[in-house]
Amino acid sequence: MSSILYINFFRCTYDNREAFDLQQRNIILYKKELAKLQAVSYLVNNNLNINDINNRFNIKSFHSNRMFFLIKTLFYIKKTKPQHVIIHGLDYFLEAGLIGFLFKLPVFLQHHAEKTYLRKKSILMSVADNYISAYFFNGKELAKPYLENKLIKAELKIIEIPEATTPFTLKVKHTTSTKRLVCIGRLNENKNTITILKAINLVKESRQDFHLSIFYGTSELEHELKTYVDVNELHQFVSFKGTIRNQEIESVLNQSDVFVSASLYEGSGFSLIEAMACGVYPIVSNIPAFQYLINGLEFKNQFEPTNEKELAEKLHAVLDIDLNLHVRQSINLHFKKTSSAVAIAEKINAILTLFK
Repeated sequence: MSSILYINFFRCTYDNREAFDLQQRNIILYKKELAKLQAVSYLVNNNLNINDINNRFNIKSFHSNRMFFLIKTLFYIKKTKPQHVIIHGLDYFLEAGLIGFLFKLPVFLQHHAEKTYLRKKSILMSVADNYISAYFFNGKELAKPYLENKLIKAELKIIEIPEATTPFTLKVKHTTSTKRLVCIGRLNENKNTITILKAINLVKESRQDFHLSIFYGTSELEHELKTYVDVNELHQFVSFKGTIRNQEIESVLNQSDVFVSASLYEGSGFSLIEAMACGVYPIVSNIPAFQYLINGLEFKNQFEPTNEKELAEKLHAVLDIDLNLHVRQSINLHFKKTSSAVAIAEKINAILTLFK
């Protein structure tokens, strides 16, 4: 019998087990740490027919549409009798409410960047809320729309927990006279890379001791952004690196001085978590997810997402700082205390002990 059952209803298809392990790594890491404290099972909806059975951490997969996966999940719960159920994704509030109603179990929903409150069906969320014990959010600010729309009735149900972690660690950094800035993410409207380029255009008027490398997996606005670089003659200061393999991100971050993000919205902030694990100084937009992740961090800077002048000022200030080993270690220590696998597991374990 597992004490904790994690459920991921989202239907996925993978080429092989290696692809699954890589894609799920950031959320499986803390589950494995949690399994050192309580037995954990992870039920997933994919095509691999996984059936890993261990003493403390089990993974099992089915591959079905939403309705049949729910039916299989209900039978699985009846058979394994978990003490707590945690469901990944607020879009599955109906499933969470049904499980809480049928089995009288403490059920928790974990936010995954959804904006469920904007959808018509969300009117049923206030009903399901009666059978859901609590909600995990990457900062309480992200829960405000749900509370304001009375989809979640009590603020006491909101619990702050990072959605994911990373195995990245602090490694030796080779110093250079040029400060290395890095930006990792999609080239879309939400990532707001144009604000970063506009800020770079302002900074380069008074200094040339920096270079920005942009890594991206999708390229919706690549042409427009490269055109901006061409028109403003920023090639000396900006490089579009394109796709980067997951295995290479850790090395890139460890050789970077400053992590920059101008995102308009984030639910999890994976890239920021990875950057802090590698001790990279963050300059990020002052959106709720980022504010939560860097709360209490000594070395950081934030700005209004579309204010390139403010970002340019922050960049100027940081470029004058000696980002030495002490700074890097301090940022890495903040990660360890707040967003590491151990920190997340310990927090979840402490919360679950309150719901018996």
